Amino acid sequence: MDIKKIGLLLPILFNLAFVKAIAQNIKHIDPSKPTNLYNRLSNNLEYNFLGGSKRTYGYRANLVLASADQHHALHIEIPLLYATSSNKFGLGDLRVRYYWIPYKKYSKMPGAFGFIIDSYVPTGNFSDGLGRGRWIVAPGITSAFVFGKFSTFPVIAYLYSGKIMSSKISASARKALNGYIIQSTFVYKFKKSYIDCTPIFMKNSYSNGGRNDFVVESNFLYMLKPNKIQIGCFERRYFLGSSTTLRGALRIYF
Repeated sequence: MDIKKIGLLLPILFNLAFVKAIAQNIKHIDPSKPTNLYNRLSNNLEYNFLGGSKRTYGYRANLVLASADQHHALHIEIPLLYATSSNKFGLGDLRVRYYWIPYKKYSKMPGAFGFIIDSYVPTGNFSDGLGRGRWIVAPGITSAFVFGKFSTFPVIAYLYSGKIMSSKISASARKALNGYIIQSTFVYKFKKSYIDCTPIFMKNSYSNGGRNDFVVESNFLYMLKPNKIQIGCFERRYFLGSSTTLRGALRIYF
């Protein structure tokens, strides 16, 4: 079976396998707070505008497996993309995140405290334009401040970007990078939906050739079926790295 057929089957297999998983038995789900950890599978249609005339588009599965006490969660993102620069379809870079939120009480200030490890695994083919060709690891700390319908969730993280594993670019461009990330997600909650905006400063960014970058991410999500199904859209802009990502999402909670 070729990779294109596998790519078409994977989304179906993900949904069949994980939607039937054991539920967390949570009566009310509030995904507007990133420090709330739930089992879910997000199906995303994605389009990326990269530098020059390069584009990638396809499907991204985002699976979250959380502990019953909501203190731990593992996020796994699996992108299946088509790159217009090479006319190739395949697996992009896997993204793996681990959350540990040992303290959470939103009536207090701060309302939560925890640790995050965010990483990208270079599973995408760099030559085909499907991956960055390097390991990226960002361990950090997060917190929460809740003011009724408005809340904010700051993160400070160390950023390590490994050496690019390709001989097709200069040695200076392949070097490993050390930097940091400062960001905060600002959320406003409505009755069945919420909107968020996350400004991000990246020191020695992997997206901008080792120079600094400023990024903004935003989401709008609507709970179509309470505690079960959510739909929404996502936008990310790397202002100095000159790339934009657009997604449409269908989330299933279980």
